[in-house]
Amino acid sequence: MKKITLLLSLLLTTPHVSAQIIWSADPNQSTKVGDFFKRFDDGNYPQDYCVSKGDEAGVTPSSVSVVTDPEFGKVWQINKPKNRKRGEFARFEGLVNSLSPKEGDDIYIAWKWKIDTQDGAQIDKEITVFQWKSASPHNQNYPLNMEYDGDLTLNAFGADYEGKVGQFARRAVLWRQPVPQNEWVSFVVHIKVDKDDFGGLVRFWFNGEQQELDNLQSKKYRVKLSDDHKTVYHRTNDGRFVYPKWGAYNKKSCHYNVNAYFHDMKVGTTLSSVLPE
Repeated sequence: MKKITLLLSLLLTTPHVSAQIIWSADPNQSTKVGDFFKRFDDGNYPQDYCVSKGDEAGVTPSSVSVVTDPEFGKVWQINKPKNRKRGEFARFEGLVNSLSPKEGDDIYIAWKWKIDTQDGAQIDKEITVFQWKSASPHNQNYPLNMEYDGDLTLNAFGADYEGKVGQFARRAVLWRQPVPQNEWVSFVVHIKVDKDDFGGLVRFWFNGEQQELDNLQSKKYRVKLSDDHKTVYHRTNDGRFVYPKWGAYNKKSCHYNVNAYFHDMKVGTTLSSVLPE
């Protein structure tokens, strides 16, 4: 009964919820991570070590809290300390609000985001802040991600069916934009979920404006592009299933005590349902 009551509250009191919104994570409705996400990954030692296996002793775990932002009110804050490899929300499948992407889905993932460091240090090594991740066994590991080092990039990763090509060599940088630390920006990522090579599609909006995309930097993989460069054709489904991750991750993130903030996180079936106000 408690879960039903909370779900009714979400539907009746959240202004963004409509028939076109199929998932959202509003800390005004609940501050429990498990109501909206499958889990929070705070560093899965010993797999996620920064220096050497077993270095978890004395390393503060990553954490999630809800803080009050002067512009948006309650927002999610992830803190990933130094010498911790990851702090990430994982998957849309919460106890109250749940979504499991599948082949053929056509969805718009939207959120507002900013990043800073606990000690004021500038992030100048590329850390991962968003993953469109595939569950193993997989050929891509993550078909898409976003990385930040003062510039923010949107990246596509080609499939490696024979296990011979490294992840970095299969990366195509689609978009790059300088983004200052401690400044709110908004994203919409449109994904058509498809396992065929170049069968899926990706479109991207930054601060409400659709962006042109290209193979800005690539080695062994290049996406296909529409004539206007607004649509990327790319394999967007991989492994047993695909799912999102938001936060801070990778070996380079070990250097930083990172705070990542999230607001207005939602998924819709149309662009108009998720574009920032």
